[in-house]
Amino acid sequence: MLKRILIRIILIVPMLIFLAAMNIFASESIDRWIELETQYTIIRYESIEILEQFHKTIHYGSGWWATTSSFAILSEEKNRKIATLKIDSIFERVQEILDMRKKIQKIVVHVYSDRKSLEAAFVKVYKQDCPFKAWYEYKTNTVSLNVKDMNEGMLAHELAHGIIDHFFKVRPPKDTAEILAIYVDRHLN
Repeated sequence: MLKRILIRIILIVPMLIFLAAMNIFASESIDRWIELETQYTIIRYESIEILEQFHKTIHYGSGWWATTSSFAILSEEKNRKIATLKIDSIFERVQEILDMRKKIQKIVVHVYSDRKSLEAAFVKVYKQDCPFKAWYEYKTNTVSLNVKDMNEGMLAHELAHGIIDHFFKVRPPKDTAEILAIYVDRHLN
């Protein structure tokens, strides 16, 4: 009887430790996120208004969806479609610029409503003040950004980190990845 209890404890404790570790790397409780899965990413946002602000901030592309009026009232479905088209076209352009076109795991993009929310997420994960407007976390394959401070170049830069880090069998040095991500940002258009 005691032996069975010890075996159960030995099996359960590592699982609990693993689950606790996963929670440390999660930047926010997933319960509050709305998810939009695209061809290359999973966008997580708090409300349809945040998603609309996200895609209206991105001035990229050549289709009907590339420029949307700030005054237009769009349905949730249309907002989701436009956000999908924009982020996937940026992702493909980043792969083209880097000449790194292999299929990789989808990059999660956390879109925060403001700087304060972004900083709180950073502090939760890294236990220090946030010095960035956006960042990429390799362990969770996640880009985190603030919708009020972002632009298409910043988004492309952070997506580039995800593409670069998962393209090679061995991750390149941080400085090399940063040089490539800056190159993407500057050559997006």
